[in-house]
Amino acid sequence: MEAAGLAAGVAGLAGLFSTCVECFDYIQLGRQFGQDYGKCLLKLDAARLQLSRWGVAMGLGTVENAGLQHKQQHLAFNISSQEIKLAQSLLMQILDSFEEAKRMSAKYMGYVSSNSVNGSADLIVSNPNTTAIGAEYRRMHLTMLELAGQRQKDVGIRKKAMWALYEKKKFDRLIDDVTVFIGQLVGLFPAAQEEQRALCKMEIVKFPQRQDLALLNDIVPGDDQILSGEITRKMAGRGHFYTNLVASENSQVRAGDDNASGMNSRGNVYNGLNASGNSVVHLGNVNRGLRPRR
Repeated sequence: MEAAGLAAGVAGLAGLFSTCVECFDYIQLGRQFGQDYGKCLLKLDAARLQLSRWGVAMGLGTVENAGLQHKQQHLAFNISSQEIKLAQSLLMQILDSFEEAKRMSAKYMGYVSSNSVNGSADLIVSNPNTTAIGAEYRRMHLTMLELAGQRQKDVGIRKKAMWALYEKKKFDRLIDDVTVFIGQLVGLFPAAQEEQRALCKMEIVKFPQRQDLALLNDIVPGDDQILSGEITRKMAGRGHFYTNLVASENSQVRAGDDNASGMNSRGNVYNGLNASGNSVVHLGNVNRGLRPRR
């Protein structure tokens, strides 16, 4: 492809990327999500964050670190015409996934309006600013929203109307489809993955609390292997985070490290324990002796 044609292809890719990222700005979740609302909200945030990270590494988004500027611009303009077409196809599939979910939402709204005894009450949407989702969920939502927003170019007045998903199964399908396509975008350009790894390290710094990092690891899509790997490495130095432990009947549970003589490990965080029956639960690390003095 000639230089002019390649530049036009990259420009078109940048436009598609921006449109895909904007899709996340217009989606809302219905009140029926209940206690799943916070986690689903973060799953949307995590998918947008991964997509924005890919765009920055490709030179399609706003650069956070001036040190990456040259590499990103160089990379974006040194991809083949075939790679551009494949990337455009994947971005179009992301757009199609949102459009399909939007059509299903409109169909559901029509059905509820005609058949539900509660009428419009079943179509109330949750607002992350007012819905009770827990301090950790709210804190992480705002942090990921800020990170992704910093990477968007020309963020201004909304261009489209908001819409909502009311059924969790439809939400799960949307997230599954979108994250698979984003993962394929990442895999398509292995040369951009080092920049994405550097961006992941910057993201993790924004989550200094151990429980936040554990929650992030829980909601990060399986296709985001770069962020997942960086979280695992970071958590290895922060101890463990246990949540919603259950012990019943005659079970014996130990939540912590069993360290050999001379070894030690960091403290852990425990959030939620339900013990019943004759169960025995040990929380904490076991250190089997100190290293002898020399």
